[in-house]
Amino acid sequence: MTEEGQSEIFQKMWSRKGFRAELRAASAIAIKQWKVELSYPLSVLWFIIMPFIWFIPYLIAGTALTGSSESIHLQDLTGISDWLSYIAIGTAFTGLALSLLWGSGFALRREQNVGTLETLMTTPMNRETLVWGSTLHNLQHGGLGVILQLGASVLIFGVSLNVWGILPALAIIGLSIIAMQGVIFAVVCIVLTAKQGWMIVEFLSSILMLVAPMTYPIAVLPPILQYVSVASPLTWTVEGFRGFLMYGLAYEGVITAVIALIILDVIFVIVGTLLFRATERLVRQRGALSQF
Repeated sequence: MTEEGQSEIFQKMWSRKGFRAELRAASAIAIKQWKVELSYPLSVLWFIIMPFIWFIPYLIAGTALTGSSESIHLQDLTGISDWLSYIAIGTAFTGLALSLLWGSGFALRREQNVGTLETLMTTPMNRETLVWGSTLHNLQHGGLGVILQLGASVLIFGVSLNVWGILPALAIIGLSIIAMQGVIFAVVCIVLTAKQGWMIVEFLSSILMLVAPMTYPIAVLPPILQYVSVASPLTWTVEGFRGFLMYGLAYEGVITAVIALIILDVIFVIVGTLLFRATERLVRQRGALSQF
């Protein structure tokens, strides 16, 4: 290819703008991460068995405490007596949430470790797309884990899912991704400034998991943690996701969950995006993109 032809291609690349261009860039980032992960067989094996490791300890503990698949105490708190389905569906979302928080939150740090972050920062795409591309990958990655765990729960443990609730449950996840992206932007800010900020991220993710009703209802939490739980997008995501998969379109809490997620979407994504832009600009001004 001649230099003139190469120059024309580069000019076209730099002139690309708009949603479609950013979507292509995000997709390229997601595909690149898949290629890296699939290059390591042990990583693939861990991905397959991880969903079962999340669920089996809760299954053993629940069976030991109740002696059956029904719990009267859980029914008094939530109106649901089937603790097996309650926990199976709740923990299925754990892997997806952790994949988003850790995988996307440390995406730029991984690029920094391999020496490609500065190059990516000079490409003709929005800075936020770097994080959205990683989110797209981890959504696919974690989503497959959810499918594996729910499939095993149905086939092996006899958990029943309402097929009419599958599409609404996916819509709930779609709403939650927007709010979660705000949290992810905050995590990225911590990682960019603190470098080895895994301690802070561990604390933040632990708090979010603690107050989310994945394996127990928020009614059993201390009052102060119940307030924190209401302000967390994970709470409403898990409640809506589980409600639709158990009750289908008859889920009574749909309006509350959707309204709460929409409100949190607006708050979290605006605050997270503003924090990310300010932090990214500050880090570049200090010349700290390549610093370890």
